This record gives sequence, structure tokens and C-alpha cells, in this order.
Amino acid sequence: MSRPSLLGAVLVACQPAIPEPIWEGEYLHYGTTTDAPVCRGSFVLQERHAVELARMMGFELPDIIRFTRIKSRQIRKYCGRRARGCAWDEEPYAFMAESSYNFHEITHVVANLGGLSGPTAFNEGLAEVFQDSSASINAGTPLAQVLHGDVDDVMDYHTAGRFVRFLIERHDLALFVEFMRSTWRTAEFDEFAPIFAEVFGEPIEAAMADFADYPNCSSGSNRMALLECNLPPQPWDGATLTLGADVSCERDDVLGPDKIGLMRTSRAFEIAEAGSYRLSAPASTEWFFLRVAKCGSCWDSFELPMVPGMSEAHELTPGRYYVEFGRRVDEPTELSLQIEQL
Repeated sequence: MSRPSLLGAVLVACQPAIPEPIWEGEYLHYGTTTDAPVCRGSFVLQERHAVELARMMGFELPDIIRFTRIKSRQIRKYCGRRARGCAWDEEPYAFMAESSYNFHEITHVVANLGGLSGPTAFNEGLAEVFQDSSASINAGTPLAQVLHGDVDDVMDYHTAGRFVRFLIERHDLALFVEFMRSTWRTAEFDEFAPIFAEVFGEPIEAAMADFADYPNCSSGSNRMALLECNLPPQPWDGATLTLGADVSCERDDVLGPDKIGLMRTSRAFEIAEAGSYRLSAPASTEWFFLRVAKCGSCWDSFELPMVPGMSEAHELTPGRYYVEFGRRVDEPTELSLQIEQL
């Protein structure tokens, strides 16, 4: 959720002071008003996400981003309404109450720093495309309703994210960035529709009609996994691949914990040849989760959640994939997944 500029400016004057950072990177400073632990990757990976996203959009970050983990009871003070988190428009600040990280709000700050204001549906849709994988839904709101009204419900966000991803694939990110810089946050449909036609070279009604054929996959598959899909792929040993991860909170690549104590990290691999592959998670009396996803989009999505002892054969197509390894605080830190070509 991003914040209107005027409201953000007013709130800055009456907020509690922003806490001093507990971690300072080159482009991100991290603070907190809670006593909750923070895994090191919540610092490192959020900064990396911001830097890579800005570069992808064609600019270098001009300012330091301030991310603050806040208490749930403070959300109205920082965000002006009930929400999980928010980003201010007037300052490069982001806040989150339910987790020690949130790529959605970081993306808002990056967009603001790059001058990508854009109408609300597109602004929130962009943040959904580059969100983290901690929340994934499948149901959406009708597109016309999203483009003509407020974006408040999680289903509105899902549709907005799918439409933005559709536009990026249909035209390219550079044109989408141009559109976002040519419009403004409060623009209504009749105001941004002619700008859309000028920038993209087609009426928005044509894009809306063709969007009806865009696959309705989950928000987790629709997202651009900017960091996960740029990891170096793990090597195969003949027809077998064993992926392992140390999900220790002090590691640079471990995000978390979130509000229910989950921590997660990712590893990448490649499928060179289409075929049947068996994916097997080791049996365990302790709880953990795995999620295997393809680095693609809704057009060629593959998403498989896994639990201890699960073993399934699936048809996989060539391309880059990643595995997300997750555990709760105090559960085993060493996790693995085996993939065999059948």
C-alpha cells in the first residue's frame, strides 16, 4: 500500500520519531520499534531488491531507503489507516507491521524515487509484480472494476498485478515506466486512458479485452522473482539434483521472521530437457515447507508446495526454476530437496 502525498506530508509532522537504524547498508537503513528478531537477509536482500529493481527500470537509487518494522498497534500512526504496511510518497520510507521484510512496500519506495507515480491500480499492480512470495492468492476482481475504482481488497491487488505483468510482457518494462512517469496517482480512468493510448500505441480497451485471455494463475507465479531467478543454478550430478539450504537467521540470504515465525531462503536450478521429474522432500518429524516455482509468468507457470516426506513426479519444461526453503524459528535449519529425471 502506498500513501497519498498530502496525507504523507501531514503525518510526518505528527508521527513518533523514526527509530535510529539497527543496520545501515549503502542504499537501505533498517530500523524497528519492536523487540522481534530480524534475520540478516531482511536487511541484505531488501537492499539488493531495491538496487536491482531501480537498475531494471533504468535509474540508480538517488537516496537511502528507510525501512522500519513497527508494532501492529502503531500502524495507524505511521500509515494513517489499518493495513499491514505502507510507503510514504514524500519520503523514501516504508513500514511493515506483520513481518521483518516486505518487497511490496520497498517497490513503492523505489517507484517513487524513480518518478513512477502512476494511477493507483498501476502503482499497486507494479508493487504486486515485484512483491515477495510470502502471500499468494488466486482469486481476483474484474479488471474494469479495478481500473475504475479504489484498490483496497487483496483480490483487487491480485488483478492489478496480473494486468501490470500482462502489459510488461505485451509491450516491455520501459514503456510501462514511461506510462507511469506520464501519469499521476489520482488520475481517473478518463484521464489516464488517452495517455495509455499514446504511450502504448493502443486503446486501453483493446488491452483490457485481450487481458481476458491472460491465464489466471496465482500471484506467486505472476510475480517477477527478481532475486530468486538471478541466483546461480545449482549443478546436476547426472540425472539427479540435490538442493540444500541452511535456513539460519544470521545468514545473508535468509528472510524473516514474519508474524508467525517463518524464515525462508531460495536456491535456483535449471531444466535443460523437457520430461518427467520426481521431486522428493525428506521425511521429518519436524515441520518445514518447500515451494518449487518456475521463473516465468502465468503463461508457463509451475508452482508446487511441498511438505516433509512428499514425493511426486511432474512434467517440467526447459527453463530456470527456484526452490523456496522455509522453516519456523526453532525448527531444523538444514533443509533439502532431491530432483530426479525419470
